[in-house]
Amino acid sequence: MYKKIMIIAGILTFMFNGNVFGQEIKFSDLASSSRGEFTTYISKDGSLYKIGDRIKIGVPSSNKTFAFITEGDGFLLPITPLLVQASGQESEIKRIFVTGNKRAGYSVAFRTKGITGLSNYSIMVENAIETGEIISFGMTSNEALKALKEAKDKLDLGLKTQEEYNAFKAELVKYIK
Repeated sequence: MYKKIMIIAGILTFMFNGNVFGQEIKFSDLASSSRGEFTTYISKDGSLYKIGDRIKIGVPSSNKTFAFITEGDGFLLPITPLLVQASGQESEIKRIFVTGNKRAGYSVAFRTKGITGLSNYSIMVENAIETGEIISFGMTSNEALKALKEAKDKLDLGLKTQEEYNAFKAELVKYIK
């Protein structure tokens, strides 16, 4: 009897664990989505972010602080904008979650490990990518255009076939705005 109770308690604990995540969220799904936690996120530019990935912090959109990256958890450390000294550092994604409400809209945020390990960073992903506060896994529009022009030059020189060029172009078109 004791074993049966323990097995049932174990199953219930597993089923109702707070760490159960949804599978994947895409930027295009945010309008119909609600708040929650996820294991992967596909951004507006098509980049795939997973828990455990390392993202690179870029430059602040304002002079000395980041507008879309904050440091602290609000319990032990106050929530403050991240300072310029963190530029160029890498941070590991710990959580991917959707914040917001129906009226204001939903957005994806990352909770990442801080550089020192004492604090965590909260990143509003799409805003941070657009302003260059984090470096996207994908390409910028200018980088994609440059790569496409180089591929066109190789096609003109006969170093690439038309099929290779068309496949490469189809891959890059999602980055070009």
